[in-house]
Amino acid sequence: MKEDKKKISQEIVLGVIKTKIGKVVIINRLWPEKSIDGSVKLTYAFPGGNIDEGETPEEALVREVRCETGLKIKVLKKISERTHPQFPVKVNYYECEFVPRSIKPILDVHEVATVKWVSPSELRNYFTTDLDPEVAKFLGI
Repeated sequence: MKEDKKKISQEIVLGVIKTKIGKVVIINRLWPEKSIDGSVKLTYAFPGGNIDEGETPEEALVREVRCETGLKIKVLKKISERTHPQFPVKVNYYECEFVPRSIKPILDVHEVATVKWVSPSELRNYFTTDLDPEVAKFLGI
């Protein structure tokens, strides 16, 4: 019997945060993570992270985005969920918006090197992993 290499080790939440002018927030991780087969390093990603015990996914996302970027967000709706094809995680993607007057980012210096606002068409220049098809559709790319 073949061993399932896509065993899920954790569930995470990621925020797809669009500005009013159509830019999307991404973070550059300080510590790139290698894919299951070691062929891909995850460097840029949407902000987000683990769901702590007792938290809803939405609460975890608000906490993680605030921690990583300093930005306050409102979670609007789930866009998609999937078992990532290159990493052993279940990923939940959420549409988010900024809470007014929270635009100045404050980096989590232990996890994040930079926060960038990029147009959706530029995401593939930064992401080293595939983009979830439903997220791509949501962003119009």
